[in-house]
Amino acid sequence: MTVSFFSSRRRLRQGTSALALVAGLTGLSAHAAAIPAAQPYNSGWGFDEAGMDRAIKPGDNFFEFANGTYLKNLQIPGDMGSYGPFRILYELSLSRQKTILEEAQSHVADHPTDDMGKIGTYYFSYLDQAAVDRLGAKPLAADLETIKAVHDPETLAAVFGSGAGSMMFNTFAMGVEQDEKDPEHYMLVLDQGMSIGMSGGLGLPDISYYTDPKLADKKKAYQAYIAKILTLESWPDAEKSAEAVVALETALAKVEAPRDATRDPLKMYNPTTVADLQKLAPGVDWSTLLLKMGIPAKGLSERKINVREPQPIAAMAKVLHDADYATLRAWLAFHLGDNAASYLSHDFSDASFDFNSKTLSGIAQQSDRWKRGVRVTNSAMGWALGKIYVARYFPPSAMQQITSLVHEVKASFRERLAHNSWMDAPTRKAALNKLDHFAMQVGYPHKWWDYSTLDIRKGDVYGNAVRASAFNWKHDLSHLDKKVDRDEWGMTPQTVNAYNDPTMNEIVFPAAILQAPFFDPKGDTAVNYGAIGGVIGHEMSHGFDDQGRHYDEHGRLHDWWSKSSTDAFQKLADRLGAQYDAQEPLPGTHVNGKMTMGENIADLGGMNLGLQAYHDSLHGKPATTEHGLTGDQRVFLGWAQVWREKDRPDALRQQMLSNEHAPAVTRVNMPAHNIDAWYDAFGVKPGDKLYLAPDQRVKIW
Repeated sequence: MTVSFFSSRRRLRQGTSALALVAGLTGLSAHAAAIPAAQPYNSGWGFDEAGMDRAIKPGDNFFEFANGTYLKNLQIPGDMGSYGPFRILYELSLSRQKTILEEAQSHVADHPTDDMGKIGTYYFSYLDQAAVDRLGAKPLAADLETIKAVHDPETLAAVFGSGAGSMMFNTFAMGVEQDEKDPEHYMLVLDQGMSIGMSGGLGLPDISYYTDPKLADKKKAYQAYIAKILTLESWPDAEKSAEAVVALETALAKVEAPRDATRDPLKMYNPTTVADLQKLAPGVDWSTLLLKMGIPAKGLSERKINVREPQPIAAMAKVLHDADYATLRAWLAFHLGDNAASYLSHDFSDASFDFNSKTLSGIAQQSDRWKRGVRVTNSAMGWALGKIYVARYFPPSAMQQITSLVHEVKASFRERLAHNSWMDAPTRKAALNKLDHFAMQVGYPHKWWDYSTLDIRKGDVYGNAVRASAFNWKHDLSHLDKKVDRDEWGMTPQTVNAYNDPTMNEIVFPAAILQAPFFDPKGDTAVNYGAIGGVIGHEMSHGFDDQGRHYDEHGRLHDWWSKSSTDAFQKLADRLGAQYDAQEPLPGTHVNGKMTMGENIADLGGMNLGLQAYHDSLHGKPATTEHGLTGDQRVFLGWAQVWREKDRPDALRQQMLSNEHAPAVTRVNMPAHNIDAWYDAFGVKPGDKLYLAPDQRVKIW
């Protein structure tokens, strides 16, 4: 389970928390001036004062007060659903990775043997659109023949299992993770596929897209997209098959657990033998599925799998068992084409863009092919790119500065924990012990992946993608039955994000996020404490959010809190959740306070800890006023600047329905109005829209 600062599509980790909101956000470089349009600010002191809207009262909308003028002038690029610091840095990263890949052109070969040759060959093969177009759907031929032979539970399970290392589809999410109650070892994990942060699942972003009449237009467009892909594959009766596929997925969606019901890690830990899984969900041939994934045959029936949602998975298996095989074959064929669209002729990739990006997120135009080429190369061999990236763009001085700041925030958190008023003494002592055991990783991992056995071939775009998928799955599978490798990371260093991994009891800050506006080594200290200090505090707070608090100092899942402390925490969490439930950033769509609970607790904790660390750094000396702003004001503005994002309505709706992170405006206003110092800093008074009476302000961490 990994928890991030910004949401991202990541490997199967049930609660690992990350900071950000866009899939695959990656790094940037020291040569930012080469792309002036992407500059997050150029004020010279770490905060874009000109971007404020001082006509807005801070107590009415602090997000707009801090960012309003900037946002009024901000244009979302045509190939994006949202735009702000994360995307700015992501775009800058793409350009830096492009530079690396272009330098790798001289290493392109028919069968490259070193990393530069492989990333160059992978990238430049992908860029040859004309060659890809000439092939049409031919690269899918063998896989489609396999799908056409599906006629019973065994052949269906074999296709599902092959999806672990290919473009084939598996509606269930399966992977290798730490055993949450024995975090020194790995185990298999099975998920229904549509929980927070999961791969697998269905074609629409959330259950609500299948069941909510207000989203009927999206569902109708999805059916048309299915028919388009099946037509491109020369599948018979494409229109009729598409209708049947949507009906099948609707039936599956109706029996899955909603996202906000999958947040309790104690309830999501259900180790089950394969033999018992077969009894629980007899509609799927689990042994065949697992063998096809590469799970060892020896002792298979007694191998333990953490089945996260037993009853929904059993119900899904029954839906599949009762479905007719013509529909199942069409379903598999569609998802094969959908998964592979990026690597196929432009008619496939255009169809995928038209639905997955334009219809679902309101994105106006497809990204340039070079950007897509960087993304797919990063997906295939991200650690090879990352090794070159950090050597060029992440100086040792940055690692030292951030490491020092992480220790400062940790010390401030320890002080706040030690004086926590709602925890009883035994729980507080255990919590302090957990904090003391926090591992911290900054910049990049201690060791890199070895790609020597990955076979990359010039011109074989689809084959390269399939072999890279198989390689990455084999890497994951190699961990099974071994002790946990504590040097392995869940994000590449060129990722603009950060995360907390509770089973590791560690927080990780990849190199790419450790730059302005998150961290400016020459910028104002107070702004840095609000920005990167808030990020650091956010990730630390995840260790004590509604999910992370269940893991002890060794990352072991169990209920180590006393009942009185648990009850006190839950009352505070419920009050915080009610505040978020009341927010309606998009007319007709409210924030889901339960689904976003962990991130909301972490945002509130992050702001408190960034401010506390700033105060502690003064060592009793009075704070200075800079640019007419007090120290506390600059801390809060530093956090607000990180979230100055603009979203297209469809992109925002999709996020609010399917993502564990609240919208940007909420991530600024809601934490702020729970912190007493914010009221003092900005003179917020009763009658202001964000005003909360002191006894209504939630104080957790």
